[in-house]
Amino acid sequence: MTDDAGPFTPFAEIFAALAHPKRLEIVHLLGNGEHTAGEIVEKTGLSKANVSQHINLLKARGLVHCEKRGTYCHYRLTDPAVWETCERIRHIILGRMELTARRRTELARPLRPRPDTQG
Repeated sequence: MTDDAGPFTPFAEIFAALAHPKRLEIVHLLGNGEHTAGEIVEKTGLSKANVSQHINLLKARGLVHCEKRGTYCHYRLTDPAVWETCERIRHIILGRMELTARRRTELARPLRPRPDTQG
């Protein structure tokens, strides 16, 4: 990514890494504890190659760490703040959905006639 946005470039890189639904799913899984690639494949339904691509991008952005134990690599989030940030955004989305549902309910109510139009 070019540095034309100055201090905002690192923000954009992190948000770009989190901008894919399957990468968010992986972050969610790792927010609940470490997992091997095989476990991530099993839980997400992605192919091993896809999991590898997503994990590599998350690792490149410093969001995921790999610890090799024997023949397995155990993945975990580098910082709990990654998951916490995703949770905050989830709450923003839920709040917007609630607001939208409330507006929909308000719009569904019959409108009262204006006082000057009553006979």
